[in-house]
Amino acid sequence: MRRVALAIVAAGAVLAGSSARAEVASPGREARVAYIAGLLDAIAASDATELANTSNYIYTVERNKCQAPAESLHVGCLLEAAARNCAQRPGDARARCDRASDVIVTNRLSERTFLPEDVRYAVMENRRDYRVAIEHELSRRYAILVAELVTSPQFPGSTAGNPALAAGIEGYCRELASRRALSWQYCVAAAVWFIGTDGHKP
Repeated sequence: MRRVALAIVAAGAVLAGSSARAEVASPGREARVAYIAGLLDAIAASDATELANTSNYIYTVERNKCQAPAESLHVGCLLEAAARNCAQRPGDARARCDRASDVIVTNRLSERTFLPEDVRYAVMENRRDYRVAIEHELSRRYAILVAELVTSPQFPGSTAGNPALAAGIEGYCRELASRRALSWQYCVAAAVWFIGTDGHKP
């Protein structure tokens, strides 16, 4: 069965007007946990340069080619660009790129949720490189989310492997989405990225 990308589901939730509390549109919890574990594995297995190049590519494509009045067209353009970028890689590298790209695209889609317009303007004020400032603030907010995960009952402990950690992320993000204006998908992508990259560039 073809995987259901976080980015696709996140966009669907936005279009439906229910992004704050949306559940992932996939099979049951076991399948969601397995997918999150795969995302963690993919990020961990990708070197920093590879992740940075993919992130920069998606950012550039969004800014230059994927501007669209309809969110569905915007997301579709990003996903197609990400797929093309990964298609040239062989075997496991392509699968790893696909999963890492899912996290990166979802984090691009969630940026304005984590940083509303007033916050963005305050962050960018008097900054020569506004993108670096935005990324720094996003990383700080992802860190807060992960700190809350670590102190929650869902956290399996610092020595847990990715399957147990994925279960913790799934449960924590599901619970968080029920009480905050942050979708399950956005929570998962932010947590996976921060944990997998030790808080480096989103």
